[in-house]
Amino acid sequence: MKAIAKLLIFLGLSIILVVLYIFLIHTKSSKEISILRDTFTTVSDSLNKAQQIASRLPETQREYNFLKKQWEIAQGMLPTAKETERLLSIISRSATKNHIKILSFKPGKLTTRQNFQEYPLNITILGEYHNIGIFFSDIGNLKRIIRIGDVRMMEKKEEGIETIFTASSYVYAGIRTQPQVPKREGVKK
Repeated sequence: MKAIAKLLIFLGLSIILVVLYIFLIHTKSSKEISILRDTFTTVSDSLNKAQQIASRLPETQREYNFLKKQWEIAQGMLPTAKETERLLSIISRSATKNHIKILSFKPGKLTTRQNFQEYPLNITILGEYHNIGIFFSDIGNLKRIIRIGDVRMMEKKEEGIETIFTASSYVYAGIRTQPQVPKREGVKK
């Protein structure tokens, strides 16, 4: 009987030790393992996203360079300053090249729009019909945006055709947002 008692005491102590191990050590370790697995999953997902972004870097860089070139071209089409002297120089060169005489050049009033300003120039020229057409074509083919409008032509017998027109150039004024109207507190509708 002593051997059975010793065996039962041994089994009882073993069961108590196993239960204590499960509740005190194994459960705590399981929670830590679970937390570490969750952390590993989160970090692994972040790493995968970072690797995907890194793999697209050359494509993104090419797209950035393309957009940067497009922006530089757009800035030439829509400068940030009026540059009246430069514009007059361009128009004068084109007029001289096409045998057109500039009779008058009057700057108009600067008009502000949403993201740009319109700067009209009232110009009177004298020349042959065909040359005036080529002159307008040259102005229209400039890198800078210039709109020819309000064209009026009057024949001057032997001198040619006197043409009065407006050449509107545009200036980039930046992105503007609509002003927000502050809400009145305490007013019910």
